[in-house]
Amino acid sequence: MFTLKELEEETNGKIVNGNFDTVISLYRCGSKTHTKNEFYVPITFKNVNREICIIDSVKNGGTGFFIEKNSNQYKEIVNEALMINPDICIIEVENVNETICKLGLKMRKQNIDKEIIAVTGSVGKTSLCNLISSILETEKKVLHDFRNANNNTREFISVDLMLFENYEIGVFELGTARPGRMEKMSQLVEPSIAVIHNIGTAHLNKFETKEGILEEKLHITDFIKDKKLLFVNANDEYLKDIQDSKNYKVIKYSTDEAYDIFEEEGKLSFKINIYGKEVGFSLNLYGKHYINSIIVAIKIAEIYGISYENIIKGIENFKPIKGRFQLWKNEEKEITLIDDSYSSSFESVKLGLELTNKMKSKRKIAVLGKMAALGEQAPNLHEKLGKLLGNLEYDYLYLNGEFTKHIFKGALNYMEEKRIKKFKTKELLIEDLKKNIQNGDAVYIKAAGQQEFDKIVDELKDEYKLEMEQ
Repeated sequence: MFTLKELEEETNGKIVNGNFDTVISLYRCGSKTHTKNEFYVPITFKNVNREICIIDSVKNGGTGFFIEKNSNQYKEIVNEALMINPDICIIEVENVNETICKLGLKMRKQNIDKEIIAVTGSVGKTSLCNLISSILETEKKVLHDFRNANNNTREFISVDLMLFENYEIGVFELGTARPGRMEKMSQLVEPSIAVIHNIGTAHLNKFETKEGILEEKLHITDFIKDKKLLFVNANDEYLKDIQDSKNYKVIKYSTDEAYDIFEEEGKLSFKINIYGKEVGFSLNLYGKHYINSIIVAIKIAEIYGISYENIIKGIENFKPIKGRFQLWKNEEKEITLIDDSYSSSFESVKLGLELTNKMKSKRKIAVLGKMAALGEQAPNLHEKLGKLLGNLEYDYLYLNGEFTKHIFKGALNYMEEKRIKKFKTKELLIEDLKKNIQNGDAVYIKAAGQQEFDKIVDELKDEYKLEMEQ
C-alpha cells in the first residue's frame, strides 16, 4: 500500500496529477470490469495494450492510473481523464509492465516470511492451484490468483502480491511462453514449494521440443527457499527421472498411490491414505486425471499440518472452474454443454474429447478451434487430433480457426464429409449449430483462449436455458 508520492518514488515515475497523500490500495490490470477506487495498471498482455481501458476505469470512479511517457495516446488520455475527474491521480512511467514488476518484487521482499507454493505444467495447473487452495484455506489465509484466469505472467502476479498483505501462504500458477520467463517469475515469488505437474506440447513454438519445455520449467526452482521441495509427477515420462539437487529435494507423486478407482459418468470414486489413514472419496468430477492433482495437494496439505478432516473437506469442496470442463445442462431437454473453452493444447483437447465420448447422450457434437503455440508441429498435431476421432463416437464436428483445416483433413478418414462443418466465423458456426442441436445432445467446446469460444458457450447457455451442474 503506497501513497501517490511513495508510488512515484518507488517507480521512478513522475506525478502528472493528483494529491501526493492519496493512498493507493486497490490495483487492477484486467480489461473486462472496473470498480470504484481502483488504480489502473494498463499492462500489455497477449499483444493487447490496456491503455484502451484507462478511460473506462476513470469513468467508473477509478483513483488513477499509470501511463507510459512515450504513449502515442498520452495527451488524449490525460486530457480526457482530467475532464472526467480533475483530481484523478496520474503517474507517468517509462514502461508499465516493468514498473508493476518492480512493485511486486518490493512487496514480496516486504512479505518474504510468507511462504509461496508455485505450480507449473503444460496442462491442468490452474485446476491444481485451485485444489491446493481449496484445502489450505480451510485453516490458512491463502493468497491465490483470485481471477482464475491463467494469469501466468509476472505482471498479474505482481498485482496479486501488491493487493494482499494479510496472508499466510500464497499459491501461484507460473506458466511460461518463452525462454527465460520462468527464471524471472521464480525470482519474483521465491517459492518454498514448487510443483511441475506435466510436460506437454504447449509452447512448442518457442521451445521446439518437450525437453526444451522441461528445461525451462525446471527454472521454477532457481530461487526456491525455506522448505526447498520440488514435487514432480512420476506418471509423466519427462518428469519421472528427476532427482534431488543441491538446491531442492524431489518428492514424486503418482496415481498408483490411489486404489479401488471407479469412474462412471460424473462420479469419480477412489481410496487413498491421508496421514497414513485410509479414506474413500466419491466426487462429482469427470476424469481420473484429477486423482494425480488430489494426491499432490494432499501431500502439500500434510506438510502444512492441515487436519485430516479439513483435507477431506477441502477436496470435497473443490469444483471445476469456468472454461475447464464445466458442465451446463437442460435436464428437461437432456442437453449437455461441456464448456472447455478457456484454452487448448493437444493433451487437453484429447482428454476432453475422450471424457465427453464416455457420456451418455443420443448424439455428440464437438466444436473445436485451433490449438495454440505449437510452432512447426501445428499442422501435424491438428491433423493427428482429427484422426483421434476414429476411436471416438462423434456425430458432428464443427470447426473454426487457423489450422482447423488440418483437423478436417485428419477427421475425413473416419467421418462423412457432410458431418464435418468448417466455418469462417464464429457467428456462422453458432447459427448452424443452433439449427442442428437436438434434445439429448452433448456438445463439447474447446479452442485456444484468443478465439473466445466462451462467446459460443454464452450463446448456447441463453438459447437452451442451461444451468451449471452442481
